[in-house]
Amino acid sequence: MTYVLIVLVASSFIFEYWLLTKISKIEKEKFRLQKALFALNQDLTTFQAGISRDTKSQKDELLVEMKRVQKKVDVVRRDIINSLPTQIRKTIGHIEFAKPLDNSHGRG
Repeated sequence: MTYVLIVLVASSFIFEYWLLTKISKIEKEKFRLQKALFALNQDLTTFQAGISRDTKSQKDELLVEMKRVQKKVDVVRRDIINSLPTQIRKTIGHIEFAKPLDNSHGRG
C-alpha cells in the first residue's frame, strides 16, 4: 500500500512538472504572438499613414494640373470670343464681294 501511495505522489509530481513546462511553453508562445501582432499593427498603421499621405499628394498634384488646364482653356476661349467679331466681318465681306456661281441674277 505504501508503494502505491509513493508511486501516486511521484506520478503527481511528474505530471505537475510536465504540466508546468507545457504552460510555460504556451505562455512564451503567447508572448511571442502578442509581440508579432503588435509589430504587425505598427506596420499596418505606418502603411495606412503612407497611403493617406500619397493620396493627399496625388490629389494636390491633380488639382494643380486641373488649374493649369483650366487656365489654358480660359485663354483659348477668350481668344475665340475676342476674334469672333473679326471672323464674322471677314466672312460677311467674302460673301458680299464674292462672284456669283451662276448667272441667274438677271444680268444677261
